[in-house]
Amino acid sequence: MILKIRISGRMHLSLLGLGLFGGPTLTGCGPALVAAWPVTVSAATQASINSTTNFGDSITCGFGASVGANNYASKLDAAIGKPSVNWCRPADQAADMARLWVYPHSLPTAVDHQLYTVLIGTNDANNCGPSSACIANWWQSLESSLAWLAIPSSDKILAVDCPTKFGAWAPELGSGLATTMNGASLNFNVSQTIANRNLYVAYRVFDSAAANPGTAILSVDGRPVATLTSAVSTGQSLSTWNGTVDTIVVAKVNLGQIGPHAVNITTTTANGGVFSVQWIGVPGQNYATDDAAPHVIVGSVTSSSSQALNKTIALYNTQLNLLVSSLVADGLHISIAPTSTAIDTSTDLKDGLHPNDLGHAKIAREFTIVL
Repeated sequence: MILKIRISGRMHLSLLGLGLFGGPTLTGCGPALVAAWPVTVSAATQASINSTTNFGDSITCGFGASVGANNYASKLDAAIGKPSVNWCRPADQAADMARLWVYPHSLPTAVDHQLYTVLIGTNDANNCGPSSACIANWWQSLESSLAWLAIPSSDKILAVDCPTKFGAWAPELGSGLATTMNGASLNFNVSQTIANRNLYVAYRVFDSAAANPGTAILSVDGRPVATLTSAVSTGQSLSTWNGTVDTIVVAKVNLGQIGPHAVNITTTTANGGVFSVQWIGVPGQNYATDDAAPHVIVGSVTSSSSQALNKTIALYNTQLNLLVSSLVADGLHISIAPTSTAIDTSTDLKDGLHPNDLGHAKIAREFTIVL
């Protein structure tokens, strides 16, 4: 097994042995208890996966585990036994993950038997809170990440590969094109093979202090269908704990009938506002029935020892079910691992927030059960 773990960012209180919510810091949970929760997958499942990539925050990085091998992601990777990498950073929120880790560090294809796992939202709930605007920021960033991971490259057109464009566009972020020109346009041709699938258009959004926002009209077959803005429009700034002030979101438009469709994006900002397009795409298959296509498993936000925080976490997890259902309806192979209910907050947490060895084992088990 090839295992890389990327961990960057700041320390959490748990590294200092302090309980985050005033409770005791548990230093262990007993080898016998952990052994009672083995993390295994069948030989057939192992054969169906060529690589694993795990995205998340400090929990994915292994905070709370006594050693790196007891981290849930490491235990999952070891059980699968294929090349793997964990992209994680303490204190990250969904906006950080989409912008800094998912897009730069994944290339989903239709033929490579890739497994992606995602566990994100604890810091959104803890830092931003339960408001509808906070949840909308988390939803939009997570939706963009899941769509990127689950739609194979053969069903996407990167903006940098746009065949027909007008005006001054500059490459950015590897996949995108950005402009500050009014009337600049990108023209794409897509083919829909299954009726009533959604067209996905991925573009960047910024907090108001981070960039002069731009707007664009999205048209399909010559008909305007949406106005896009590069300003965060939820009413709540992104401004994450780690300082991220921009992310990538997606607009979805139902294409209706099977067949070719012409897609046009034209900027409409006269004051030099920036507008950045990353990719467009239409899911062309029912990928849950295709073993070679990407499989994305997203864990529900894990519980804490704080009843107040758990009420907020429950709101996020309710929305997670709706988000994943909407993407599955477009044929994407995305599953939910019920990691929130796996945790016993009285025995499975090291500091009130991060799982101990037993908690990590239980989280890993939930991911393997979905497999």
